[in-house]
Amino acid sequence: MKIKADFDNKKSISDKLYGIFFEDINFSVDGGVNLNQIANKNFSAYCYDFKRDVHYYYYRIFHALRRKMTRILRYDLLHSWRFSGKGKYFAENGNGLSRNNPYSLKICVDGEFTLQNLGYNGGDSLETFGRYRRRNSSRGAVGVKENESYEFGAYIKNTDFDGSVTAAVVSDDKEPLTETFQINFASKDWEKTTAFVKAIKTGTGRLVIRFKGKGTLNITELFFGSTEYWNRESGKYRYGRFRKDLIEALKELKPRFVRFPGGCLVEGNCLNNSYDWKATVGRLEDRKTQYNLWGESQRDCVYMQSNEIGFYEYFLLCEDLGAEPMPILNAGLACQGRCSESVSPGDAEYERRKQNVIDLVAFANGDPDENEWAKLRADMGHPEPFNLKILGIGNENWGDRYNENFFDILTAVRREYPDIKAVWSAGFDCYKHPSYEERRRPFDEKRYENVYCDDHFYRKPAWLIENEALYDDYDRARYPIFLGEYAANTPENRRVMPNEFRSALAEAVFMTGLERNADVVKLSSYAPLFSRTGGEQWKHNLINFNSLYTLRTANYYVQKLFSENVGNEYVPVTLEDGDGVYVSLTTDGKRLYLKAVNTTNKEKVMEADGLLKNATAYRLKAEPTDRNTISFSGKPVERVRPETDAVTSDSYTLLPFSVNVIVCEA
Repeated sequence: MKIKADFDNKKSISDKLYGIFFEDINFSVDGGVNLNQIANKNFSAYCYDFKRDVHYYYYRIFHALRRKMTRILRYDLLHSWRFSGKGKYFAENGNGLSRNNPYSLKICVDGEFTLQNLGYNGGDSLETFGRYRRRNSSRGAVGVKENESYEFGAYIKNTDFDGSVTAAVVSDDKEPLTETFQINFASKDWEKTTAFVKAIKTGTGRLVIRFKGKGTLNITELFFGSTEYWNRESGKYRYGRFRKDLIEALKELKPRFVRFPGGCLVEGNCLNNSYDWKATVGRLEDRKTQYNLWGESQRDCVYMQSNEIGFYEYFLLCEDLGAEPMPILNAGLACQGRCSESVSPGDAEYERRKQNVIDLVAFANGDPDENEWAKLRADMGHPEPFNLKILGIGNENWGDRYNENFFDILTAVRREYPDIKAVWSAGFDCYKHPSYEERRRPFDEKRYENVYCDDHFYRKPAWLIENEALYDDYDRARYPIFLGEYAANTPENRRVMPNEFRSALAEAVFMTGLERNADVVKLSSYAPLFSRTGGEQWKHNLINFNSLYTLRTANYYVQKLFSENVGNEYVPVTLEDGDGVYVSLTTDGKRLYLKAVNTTNKEKVMEADGLLKNATAYRLKAEPTDRNTISFSGKPVERVRPETDAVTSDSYTLLPFSVNVIVCEA
């Protein structure tokens, strides 16, 4: 098998080809990257449930017409909390810290009373098998590691309580995991109390707060998290903080951009539920708690966004990662797969949402002396602009209403910020699939500069291999592509299980095609990014984690190998007798980056035609059914991880079922 390179016909490729897509799904933000392990910290949990009318039953029987189902608002203000002992308690409205979060817990103690928080355990799900199955509602998920320090925080208002309050993290078997610490307070007005504690054992459990005495007090805005968090030394994270090990895993990917905060999350399961970035900035206590539509698969339906990680924190993270921020904004439509609600130009609510997009650019890039949102950014601690260059308007939207809204919002933004790039959604579809061309036609008729078409797809591994040449014949005169979501898996299949190596292998094959077409596929990002074990909405994810540990999947290592080793020019290659092997070659002028994916069960010897000078190889090899695993609270088990291999000649042996990245002198 011989590979030949054509250096006379190199072509420039995108320097933003590999990025990440960050959505709060699978408890990836609250319960994940958010340092705070307290679930329902301000007693504000609620959900949108479904009225059991004819549309509901039609959906349950035929899995159709969900967008016609009637929604009702249901409160579960004490969700994730457990109570015992002598005393009364209730979530009190109008006695919170903020009008955005008006609730607090009122406790009337009469002896000894115990308050427990289970943390983010994922709860229970409706399904009994497949991707949604979860049975964790009684398990404690607050994690601590031996000898590490943790911070507790809460706001307390003491009416007339006389006694003591202590706390500790305790396992489900009632074994202490931390020292017991004192919670001190005195004021009859809201007072923030902080305490620090060391873990005496590694494990997961629940935060247990014990009140001894008599009297009444209120408590809200609780916090418990490690004193070691991402980029603590910078002092930048004055508000929301990131869990360090999870962000370190992102840093290793070397992402060129970060798409956030969704996803369907941006659209909402109705317009009242859509994401509003303005609710996620400013003081933590003022950030409005919001129901997350991904709670739809839960028995209790409650999956909240605390917004402690908001747009300010996302921008800071992009800065830390050296990645370009790509926020996605609501386009005036709810998630069209769930709901038919929308607003249009001229409606007051639509005009508010359009102004939100304009104001976000001001928040990110504006002069604090000239704009109130830029001033807020400066007041939060970042007077320098975030240098926002690109944003998405809508997610997986389609149709006439979306197109009208998209171009109206884009025109309004560019009146004030003419250099902003934009992303248009092609719906839940990608090039060459049914309805794609029909949806794209009205979009293609509009000729705007610096606009990208956002393709999405999730298909079985065999499909990615069969379609690795998907964009080979894409007309270069059309809008360039942003492949915003893709994976070698099928979330529509309820029996789908976590990624096996076969999916990573297929993605590697497809990514060789992305590199070959990176003159038109300008950006790409795998999805979903994160998943808490025991809290999955989707099973196939790049990074899995529990309260203590992080697991890098085989798919993660494929993304890492490709992202770390890519040049700025593509070199056309031909492969003789290479059935079942897929290759790509890029260069940065100093090094060559050769990817070779062997999908067969046989060794393949690749003769490299003089390419392998001073070369080092990185190989990912496994059986197709192998996968990396992590339990609810245990350490990760990695069966698939890259290894370094020596290259001693101008030929290289591709092992069966392997992904190979060879870095050579140019």
